[in-house]
Amino acid sequence: MSAQRPGARRLAKTVACLAVALGLVAAGSTGGASAGAAAASTAFTLTATTDPSNAQITGNNQGFSVETADFAHGFLTKARMSRRLQTLSEHGVMRIGGYSMVLVWPTFGAYRNAPVPAQAIGGVVDQSDLNKLKALLDDSGWKVTIGVPLKSVIDPAQIKNPLKDPSPPVTMDQAVAEIKAAHQTLGKDLIGVEVGNEFDNVTTLTSAQYYAKLKEYQAAIDAAVPDGHIKMVGPSANTSSTNTFLDDFVTAVAGDPSSTPAKTLEELSSHYYPGSHCGTSTLSIPTLMSDATYLKTRAKEQGVVDTGARLDSKIPSVINESNSASCSGQPGVSDAYATSLWSLDYLLQSTQLGISRVQFHTNTAAVCGDFKARTSADYPISYRYYGAFCAADQAALDANKLSATPLYYGLWAFGQVPKGTFVDVNLADTALPQLRAYGIMGRNGKLTVVLINVQDPSVPTSTDDAVTLNLPSAFAKGSAVTLQSSAPGGLGSLDASAITLGGRTVSPSGVPTGIPTHSRIGVTGSSATVTVAAGTAQIITFSR
Repeated sequence: MSAQRPGARRLAKTVACLAVALGLVAAGSTGGASAGAAAASTAFTLTATTDPSNAQITGNNQGFSVETADFAHGFLTKARMSRRLQTLSEHGVMRIGGYSMVLVWPTFGAYRNAPVPAQAIGGVVDQSDLNKLKALLDDSGWKVTIGVPLKSVIDPAQIKNPLKDPSPPVTMDQAVAEIKAAHQTLGKDLIGVEVGNEFDNVTTLTSAQYYAKLKEYQAAIDAAVPDGHIKMVGPSANTSSTNTFLDDFVTAVAGDPSSTPAKTLEELSSHYYPGSHCGTSTLSIPTLMSDATYLKTRAKEQGVVDTGARLDSKIPSVINESNSASCSGQPGVSDAYATSLWSLDYLLQSTQLGISRVQFHTNTAAVCGDFKARTSADYPISYRYYGAFCAADQAALDANKLSATPLYYGLWAFGQVPKGTFVDVNLADTALPQLRAYGIMGRNGKLTVVLINVQDPSVPTSTDDAVTLNLPSAFAKGSAVTLQSSAPGGLGSLDASAITLGGRTVSPSGVPTGIPTHSRIGVTGSSATVTVAAGTAQIITFSR
């Protein structure tokens, strides 16, 4: 569905036929393979229609998932993190958990001076860590969920592989003492407590047994903090494209007469990675950006939303651990420019489907490219290819200079989309290999349309997207902010310094170099035509 036509009638006819096959209205195409000529283009016509029942962008739809080990070592709570959170969102949520949730030793209450066992390779959490976390949350405006261990509080016979990363013997009352201290320190900034990480991967517990343990934790927390009314987060099931364990969990919750779901659960949580780098699995950029991955994600998340709808509507469905590829990401993909466009698209797709929040798993202290394997003495403190920020070298890290990665730029772009209600733009699935499109009617009456050309500009057959927008009503003017990379490597470029959003970058101190600049978009009543170059995204605002 692309063409470069120096005048060949046959090829022009092919392009036109393909546009019709997409179920779209063609508005003409231009070509030119020679230097300086306009790029070949494929035409689309989208018609935006409002529907007040559609999902909303609330302003807190994105967040981060951070390993408990990063928290225990003080990396998360360094002052450098605050500015980086503020740049993305005023009201994000940080999840402290992940695999190392069960490898950390909390020292609170009766365990304040207890000896640290050798299995606590994730570090130690004490009151000073909570104090620094409070300072970070106060300064950034973000909130937090905190994970408590599952492996160490169940029957050892229910652990699938007890010899793999044996956990320190953290007891339930020890974990509850940490949550009590967290509540006293953080107050309402602590919005929930997560029990375990991917229980279905590490234990043989059924969903009903897991829910019973979750309720046991809540009862113990209620006894320790009777005025806290602290609710739980779960089940945080694995990254499978199916929702079998989530469905079983919801069945257990809905069928339990001893609990009220909305009083027990703060969030219904799932994990999701569209790709994998576990074992022999690999992920490529074409696969990440493909329509097949988009459709797989849609099916997964629609299933999450539909399953959650069986419970109280007050319980939001969240993806509280996610990124491009599980097992620390795929080198050359998860750290490439492609993830700028993918993450923007993924956040918009997820939010439009009704997912309340997507939290991207990230490191908080790493030198770019300095990956540490699981067998490293530094594990579980390691660089992850899918991280949102990393330092150019150790000197930069020591100076608190964390550079924004391609992923971060996609999240920053999403932050430019205002609060509001999604409008239907009627993009056919057959257009997905070339174009992703979303519309949001803001609370101020402005319409924002996000157009993403997912084609790789380094591929000769890629085309511009020439998009004619039929707007739901007349607008006086339009302006666009463009996300793009000037690097010659296209979507595969690893040069984050070549990425700009409205001509701006994010400095190593975490501060944008300025407000993203807008380019004018012509509007004729209720219609506008926009050209989106391959490998770019445009965030277009229409004003009355």
